[in-house]
Amino acid sequence: MGGLGLSIGWEMVERARPGAIDVLVQFSRLASEASSGAEILPLLADAAIDHVGADAAGILQRVDAERVCVAVARRLPVAVEGSIYEADVIDNDAGRRVLAAAGAGFARQVTLPLISSGAIFGGLVLLLAPGHDLEPERMQIAVALADLCATSLGRADHVAKLVQANAELRASREVLARTEKLRALGQMAAGIQHDLRNVLNPLGMHVQIVERALAKNDAPTALASVQECKAVVRRGTEMLDRLRAFSRQSPSEAAHEVDLNTLAREAIAIARPRMSSRGGALSRVVEELGEVPTVIARGEEIVAALVNLVVNAIDAMAGGGTITVKTGRTDGEAWVSVADTGPGMTAEVQARIFEPFFTTKGAEGTGLGLAMVFATMQRHRGRVSLDTAPGHGATFTLSFPLPARA
Repeated sequence: MGGLGLSIGWEMVERARPGAIDVLVQFSRLASEASSGAEILPLLADAAIDHVGADAAGILQRVDAERVCVAVARRLPVAVEGSIYEADVIDNDAGRRVLAAAGAGFARQVTLPLISSGAIFGGLVLLLAPGHDLEPERMQIAVALADLCATSLGRADHVAKLVQANAELRASREVLARTEKLRALGQMAAGIQHDLRNVLNPLGMHVQIVERALAKNDAPTALASVQECKAVVRRGTEMLDRLRAFSRQSPSEAAHEVDLNTLAREAIAIARPRMSSRGGALSRVVEELGEVPTVIARGEEIVAALVNLVVNAIDAMAGGGTITVKTGRTDGEAWVSVADTGPGMTAEVQARIFEPFFTTKGAEGTGLGLAMVFATMQRHRGRVSLDTAPGHGATFTLSFPLPARA
């Protein structure tokens, strides 16, 4: 770990300077609490002055493969801090550039590279006035401080990379979620035509009734048909609003109390056009919604998960069948399930069903739907379970922990 490959020599340091171990422990604590190099490097520069006894100190930080920057300067001319030098290696040659910029008040320098796990993060430059030298024991303290600083810089760099990787993973997850949402919406688009026709046909019929009634001065009949027209238009608008809300790609709402029965009905209404778009026998949806307490969740995400499950159930029953959506409460949990009367799954398929990109739909599937359902329940600290067997359909259950007061 040491920048010069030297043993720190703790016993030697402690004998020469009784407080040296305390200094190193204090520096280690402060450096470990810092979260970035911008916070850690000034601590090292201060320690070089206060505890090593250097007349001035500069901290070199790598800019790129061929340049270094004086990131921190203590007791040096103002112009030195921020200076950039060409240096592909942080060693005494780089330190001599700092010495030359420091002016006539300093006679020599010592540079200690900051190295941790094979990575060079910078260097500590100790500047000494004419006639001033550092005892070996003080140099041991400097080496130890440089080693501790390099370790803290390595930790901060590792944490920064983890934060970046987590941000990239979160962005990728959101892209995948949008991809799966649009796929499900695309599958249902063909069914929208059928549903809109069901809305527009009675609307046209009532318009004709209004025309005939007006021709006969039959105001009550015309008014009644106008009311029916308004109801039909309202149903059509509600259907389009549901589809628009489902396709919205804005960030998820904050978690709050939601009613699983309401979310289940909304998901059924959104997924229903998928049944209309399929040829052959149609499936039917049965609602068995019980009395369940509210749960803390992001309603938009739960609706998307339920739509995925209902659409999957529709696709699993090419010859038609029954989809049963239930809600209930068991052992401190509220749950909603989607069951179908399809062919069911083998144990091999069941073991992989929540894996990303695993699909049984061939070219029609992305393998993202159930993976996103699983991720959604993980984020809600809940769980998704599957009960299935060949020839006995499949039941997916989303279980949510109840608030403490429920």
